[in-house]
Amino acid sequence: MIIGALASCKGTDVDNPPIDFSVVPVQTVEGMVARRFERDDLTYDMRAGRMERFEYKDTSGVTHAYELYSEGFEVLGYSADGLLETQINADGARHNTVTGQEQWLAFGNVHIQNHTKGEHSLTDTIYWDRDAKKIYTDCFIQMYSPQGLMQGYGMESDEKAENAIIRHPFDSYGIDRDSTWFYFDSVNFVGPLQRF
Repeated sequence: MIIGALASCKGTDVDNPPIDFSVVPVQTVEGMVARRFERDDLTYDMRAGRMERFEYKDTSGVTHAYELYSEGFEVLGYSADGLLETQINADGARHNTVTGQEQWLAFGNVHIQNHTKGEHSLTDTIYWDRDAKKIYTDCFIQMYSPQGLMQGYGMESDEKAENAIIRHPFDSYGIDRDSTWFYFDSVNFVGPLQRF
């Protein structure tokens, strides 16, 4: 004896909820590398382990658009002479891309280095305003230089991290050095000049 059953989708309720783009990215890139040039000169290199792009409107109709960089984030900034000047490393970053509200922020173990001056800073979160060409934070920050240690809350600097100011400093320490001491930029060093 053979028994068969037929089923039809007609009249059944198939539940296919809409995709929630606030939690599902519209684009994902693994091992991202991006470069920015101005007049044929390399100005920035950016690397991230993973980039996810989100675009959606919330229930009130407000548009949200941002890129989330996870699995490590690094930006390398170059001088007009092609020297590696600034390096920013962080656990992750976010780039808000809504027109008129563009903003970058790096977060988690942020390490900023200015190789040409021998300075580096440690903080939790740093913001970059590309239009104003400045970086800033309201978090605790430690800044090390050949002259000593400065620390405090809140910092503002140009985007190359050359002229940083701590807004609320405390417990800063200087280092006395004799007149023969100098800082050596080992990152951009190409070796001694050769005689020809």
